[in-house]
Amino acid sequence: MKKHSSKHDPLSSTDVELCTTLCVDLAKQVFQLAGEDATGRVIYEDRIKSRQNFHDFLIKLPVTVTVLMECGPGAQAWARLLQAKGNPVRILPAQRVAEHRSGAKNDRNDAHAILRAGRDTSIASIPIKSITALAIQALHRVRRGNIKRHTALGNQIRGLLLEHGVSMPQGDAAINTHVPLALEDASLPLPDLLRELLDELLTDWLSLGERIAALSRRLEATAQEDEVAQRLVTIRGVGPIIATAIVAKQTEPSRFASGRMYSAFFGIVPDQHSSGNKIRLGRMSKRGDGYIRSLMIQGAHAVLSQLRPDSDQPDDHRLLRWLSRLGRKEAAIRLANRNLRIIWALLQNDQVYQRKPNSNSEAAMSL
Repeated sequence: MKKHSSKHDPLSSTDVELCTTLCVDLAKQVFQLAGEDATGRVIYEDRIKSRQNFHDFLIKLPVTVTVLMECGPGAQAWARLLQAKGNPVRILPAQRVAEHRSGAKNDRNDAHAILRAGRDTSIASIPIKSITALAIQALHRVRRGNIKRHTALGNQIRGLLLEHGVSMPQGDAAINTHVPLALEDASLPLPDLLRELLDELLTDWLSLGERIAALSRRLEATAQEDEVAQRLVTIRGVGPIIATAIVAKQTEPSRFASGRMYSAFFGIVPDQHSSGNKIRLGRMSKRGDGYIRSLMIQGAHAVLSQLRPDSDQPDDHRLLRWLSRLGRKEAAIRLANRNLRIIWALLQNDQVYQRKPNSNSEAAMSL
């Protein structure tokens, strides 16, 4: 096997033409390559130390070569480039690639791990997303980051006030009303320096709240323009935020044999510690996309909080039984699991979710 230098054109060798699969360990400026033939033997290795040289390499790559990449920054852009020129390309989950690494962690071993992971048929590829889906995903990530900072800032304000004996009820509304009153109340034992600091923190907290609201409005507008999102919001507990997150995820429903497997993909199922004839189910597995999982559970809690005990709807009867038997948290998890199964069904057709008005039958989807 020849080892080529990036000073020369790697494609001048016939080794690349003989490769059926080529893997790339991506970085900002350094790209480690390894290729194998149809028998699985590694016949090509190279290290490219320039983004432009790597771009030129991919442009000249024969379209018969399948390219494997590990999920990470830049993978989607390179995958779209290869897809546009006709190369089969797969993006593999980083955690599954790590399971196939042998030896110390370095670029060469990572590249070989990607090759081995590519042969593992149990590993599902990450979808190559459109530019629009990536933009929606960016909105969600920025909004999520702002929410975390907003929550942390609110907790900091509460903590600083509590050190001086001033406590507040839970919730954003309490900060919005109680903090300005506390700052204006001269009878409270708050030093002037602390009052100035809290006033600055409150200004930042309010600004973050405005940004979160603006991002939420943009996601709601996006949901109104997307046909798939409009069908998903017909499900109780699924609003524009969840619908656009599912659209941006672009997970192919055909990957999953059933809605149960789709919900398991997001970790809303019990973890297993089974062996032989003994089946042991533990707590929620929490595998997969934690962001969508948390949104689904929040949406389920919103539905449960609006339940009426005297409702004659079949869906409400089911949820009330869950609440009485399992408690609010477990009922919310069950509802989130059920909603993901419905989402899986809706993603495969052009239908919307419909609740049957007949109280003698279970609420179901019109298919």
